[in-house]
Amino acid sequence: MKKRHFNFFILIFAAVIGYFSYIAIKQQIYINNISSEQSMIQQQLDTVLAENRKLSAEKKSLQDPKYIEKIARNELGMTKKGEIPYIASSKK
Repeated sequence: MKKRHFNFFILIFAAVIGYFSYIAIKQQIYINNISSEQSMIQQQLDTVLAENRKLSAEKKSLQDPKYIEKIARNELGMTKKGEIPYIASSKK
């Protein structure tokens, strides 16, 4: 009868394969986390850029005297000199 000897080469090979598998899985999880974070930040960037465009358009509109007058009349209730303000009654 032959005696079977324990082969250390197979044990070391299995350990190396296990270690590299662990590293590969860990790296894939890290890449997935970074990818999801990147998409979330891209959405935030898109939102901020849209708001920036809106504010830039409003800033440009504020250079127009007609727009300023419209805002003063509608939102602030201001009138020109000699005008009488009309306030509608909601009571019937």
